[in-house]
Amino acid sequence: MKYEIIKIHTGQITDEEESLTIFQICTRCRITPAEIYEMVNEGIIYPEHDNSKAWRFSYNALDRIRKAIRLRHELELNLAGAALSMHLLDRIEELESKLKRQNL
Repeated sequence: MKYEIIKIHTGQITDEEESLTIFQICTRCRITPAEIYEMVNEGIIYPEHDNSKAWRFSYNALDRIRKAIRLRHELELNLAGAALSMHLLDRIEELESKLKRQNL
């Protein structure tokens, strides 16, 4: 008798036009507000407004936070090292995109 494995994926439908609060990011990324403040200070993520009591972030911040966490754990980088790595990766992506647009 053969059994077929069925993968079940779960998720949450979101409106990516809306921004996220610090609490929502903490819940989704399993980090503390202090870690968010550190990531803002290092330039990994940027709040949509300057008022730190009411910071809101785009959905792009979730990906950047998760990438920073992965860099810290997998490469054992400190937060400054993760920020530098992400900056360099962003720059490489930007240059590759530019080359692709120029068909080189």
